[in-house]
Amino acid sequence: MPEMDLGRSLFMIILIAITIIVAVFINFYNPAPASVNSTGILSGNVTIGPLCPVEPCTVTPDQLAAAYAARRIVVSDAGGSVIAKAVPDPNSGYTISLKPGNYSVDIMHQGIDRSPVLPKTVSIRAGEKIRLDISIDTGIR
Repeated sequence: MPEMDLGRSLFMIILIAITIIVAVFINFYNPAPASVNSTGILSGNVTIGPLCPVEPCTVTPDQLAAAYAARRIVVSDAGGSVIAKAVPDPNSGYTISLKPGNYSVDIMHQGIDRSPVLPKTVSIRAGEKIRLDISIDTGIR
C-alpha cells in the first residue's frame, strides 16, 4: 500500500502548487484597491468680520450662518477648474478631502471682501492633513 500513500502525497503536492500559482496570478493581475489614505485633507478655521458698521454688533445665529454660507471656500486645480466648494462653519471651520496635487484656494467674494492669505496655492499629499486658517475682512466700516 505504499504506492497509494505516494500517489496521495503527489496529488497533495500538485494541488498545493496549483493553489499557489492561482493565488500569485490573481494578485499579479488584480492589484489591491487604492488605500484608504489615497486622499489628503485641507482644513482650517474661518473668521469673518466685521459684520456690523457700528459697535455693539448684534448678529443673530441665522445671520451669522448666512454670512459664512455666502463666503464658500473654493478649491481649483492648476487649470482653474473648480474641484471643490465648502461652506465654512463659524464653530468648526471647514474640511475638504482632495486627491494629491497642487490646488488654488480662495473664497467666493461678496462685495469688497478680501482675505490677506488668499488666494493661496497648497500641495496635498495622500494621507496628510494641511491646515489653512482663513480670515475674511468684509470691508464693513
